[in-house]
Amino acid sequence: MLSDDDLHRLDALLLSLPMDDDGMLLSEFDGFCAGLVVCPEMIMPGEWLTCVWGENTEQFEALADVQLATDLIMRHYNDVAQSLTPPAADYGPLYDEDQRTGEVLWESWCSGFERAMRLRPDAWERIVKSGDEEAAASVNMMLALYDIAEGQSDLPEASIKTLTEEAPDLIPNLVLTLNAWTKSGTKSDPFPNWAAANQSHAPFQGNKVGRNTPCPCGSGRKYKHCCGSN
Repeated sequence: MLSDDDLHRLDALLLSLPMDDDGMLLSEFDGFCAGLVVCPEMIMPGEWLTCVWGENTEQFEALADVQLATDLIMRHYNDVAQSLTPPAADYGPLYDEDQRTGEVLWESWCSGFERAMRLRPDAWERIVKSGDEEAAASVNMMLALYDIAEGQSDLPEASIKTLTEEAPDLIPNLVLTLNAWTKSGTKSDPFPNWAAANQSHAPFQGNKVGRNTPCPCGSGRKYKHCCGSN
């Protein structure tokens, strides 16, 4: 598990990325990880890593920076995956906080979760149409919170105010409900047991990526010919 110092390093690294590359900050990335983990379909790192740091990897000054970024990003993803490995009964999102007022800012986390949902819309639609009312309602509620976070909700103002206040406590329950659905299944409708979220071990471990080792993004190529080529 990432230590507090490691989380600060990851936070600083993400903050250092150019804003115009559409990369993520820490809270958004944490929500993104949760969305990836509870998604019914496995999404390989090679597809989602560029969502985290943006399309342009030239912002990294040296190969060591790429290795550090990849390691911290994958280790945090693993931490979220392990926290939701059955029997998962608790989940704690990483929210931002207003340093002046102490207010919990959940909106960035929710935006990250929705970015993960956009990668596999058909998989999330499967939950909505599954017949599981609680799981379907959780998908719809997460989208409703995203609309509030983005200032595009058409709900009554009173409902928006209530959900805004309840969101920090509501979100962990939504994640656990969706996680339980993803990891449930029957012989006639099995859950996707190839998904990283359904494994009892993390999909990637290590403090340093070797030049000749397989790239952790899942491309099948050597690291030096893939994410390490920059």
